[in-house]
Amino acid sequence: MSNHHRTEQRNRWRYTPWLLLALLISGCEAPLDLTLVEREIQKPIYRFDQLKAAASNHRRIIAVGDYGTVLTSLDKGETWQRTQLPTNSSLVAVASCEDGSFAAIDTVRKVWISDANGSEWQATQLETLESPMAVTCDPRGRFWITASFSTLIHSDETQANWQEISQQEDMQFTSIQWLDRDNGVVTGEFGSLYFTHDGGESWERGNDIPNEFYPMAAWFRSLDEGWVAGLSGTILHTKDRGETWHRQASVSKAPIYNLIPQGDRLYATGDNGTLLQLQGDRWQRVPDAPRLFSYLITAIPQGDERLLVMGGRGTISPIATPAEGAVQ
Repeated sequence: MSNHHRTEQRNRWRYTPWLLLALLISGCEAPLDLTLVEREIQKPIYRFDQLKAAASNHRRIIAVGDYGTVLTSLDKGETWQRTQLPTNSSLVAVASCEDGSFAAIDTVRKVWISDANGSEWQATQLETLESPMAVTCDPRGRFWITASFSTLIHSDETQANWQEISQQEDMQFTSIQWLDRDNGVVTGEFGSLYFTHDGGESWERGNDIPNEFYPMAAWFRSLDEGWVAGLSGTILHTKDRGETWHRQASVSKAPIYNLIPQGDRLYATGDNGTLLQLQGDRWQRVPDAPRLFSYLITAIPQGDERLLVMGGRGTISPIATPAEGAVQ
């Protein structure tokens, strides 16, 4: 056999295993079945949804989350419709006014407003350099947004013509609550606590919450009595308008993200599926809370009998609430 033929034979055997492997792979490859993917997309709630906030106008429940996700329910959370707003940004907060309208804020300083139907959303770019954090509606029908650099941004009563107020301090305002037309409370970074008695025309600083406490959640039953919650499961209680604070005992050390009143009861939602109820002066776990590795961000009270809790991984779960354990 000539050297040429020997070389040709060696080359043939050198490439044959790779050709056989390619043929084997191509022969074993099944057609790509997208049925399960399409079926998942057709659902209103995805397993990877990260819900960030919810609000109700007594007819509709709105939940918002990442990538412009808006979920709407007309039957107390039994069924949902999905709307994707034209944004890839996260919707971090949502609120409703007495007229039923909704406002949601996103991470790129846009506020999205919808009428009571919750189906058509109009975006307004806020003319601010600050990062929005929370939103609520006052009894006059104005939306209020908390933001960085001790900033409050509010609409007029037509829910337009946004104005910005700053206390000119480098701290994040984390929550705002209206008790009536004139009186409101703002909590913020470094334990800051502000009150208004003239419908937001002016704000006065109260005593700071001790140890520069960072309130991730707050709820006030009156100007005098309120609760703030934060990291490590810490929940503080005041009965004298923030002059003094008392730490309440809790079975959880998970970060608390929200405080939710239901009649004369008070609940807390937090990380690792945390759902607590205040019983006397101590926070106890709610027995029927869903077991999650993700977070619970908020809950919508449904009468005196049920909470609709929401959070990560598309969690929307009804929880029966006992009649005992009222806030003292």
